[in-house]
Amino acid sequence: MRANQGCQIASPRARRVMRERGIDPSRVRGTGPGGRIVEADVLRMPPAGTLSPMRRAIARITTASAAVPQFTLRAEVDATELLAFRAMMLEHWAAESGPRLSIGDLLLRAQALALRTSPRANRIWKEDTIIALPDVGVGLVVSLDDGLIVPVIRDADRLELKELVRQRTEVVRAAREGRLRGEAMTAVASSLSNLGHSRVDDFSAILYPPQSSMLAVWRIVPRPFVVDGQVCARPTLRLSLTVDHRVLDGAPAAEFLGRIVEYLSEPGVDGR
Repeated sequence: MRANQGCQIASPRARRVMRERGIDPSRVRGTGPGGRIVEADVLRMPPAGTLSPMRRAIARITTASAAVPQFTLRAEVDATELLAFRAMMLEHWAAESGPRLSIGDLLLRAQALALRTSPRANRIWKEDTIIALPDVGVGLVVSLDDGLIVPVIRDADRLELKELVRQRTEVVRAAREGRLRGEAMTAVASSLSNLGHSRVDDFSAILYPPQSSMLAVWRIVPRPFVVDGQVCARPTLRLSLTVDHRVLDGAPAAEFLGRIVEYLSEPGVDGR
């Protein structure tokens, strides 16, 4: 919980401006000592009832997405090997400084490798035609205070795992600090929307035009799963893949999702 939530620490000038503008203090990220809300923090916020540039952009993109003919495929993965692989890599990297490997990083890696080995999925719809992309990048949906943004991990299929973790960390930090460079927003065919940190058990993402697919992922929890003909409790990861039907039909979309499942089921396989 941020320091400005609950106790809502704010300077007198900041409180006055929030009252005048009708701004909820819980929406303001304090940059003063100990998370204290100062006047400059409040002045950066749009008045209540006013759409920020980001909300307007989200409204424009989601409206465009609603016009795209799209369908969703679903799959469930036994995450036992995935969790074991992450634990092994964390132990292996324990003596080194740097960002920690997350399940989200392994999802990004699986998605990138699947785009490489299912090239029909690495295409976009633009100006009434299908365009094959020469390189593999993966977008990552990043939540911000006033919305979200989808920066890109470039050449994600060719990155060593440690470099992928580093780039993901830097891209997310840059997005939240408002300092993304232009190349971090280049066109890619597919993005990841990961709510694995939440209590969400099921959701489908909408497309982010001109991208042709969006992978939605939610939390890993023990669920009934059949192993060797027996039903048992296994940690599973549920996926949904939303697809632009203009670019991909059911069979190639299923192949793409199947490749993602394969790379998640056997995370030690390089796939390149």
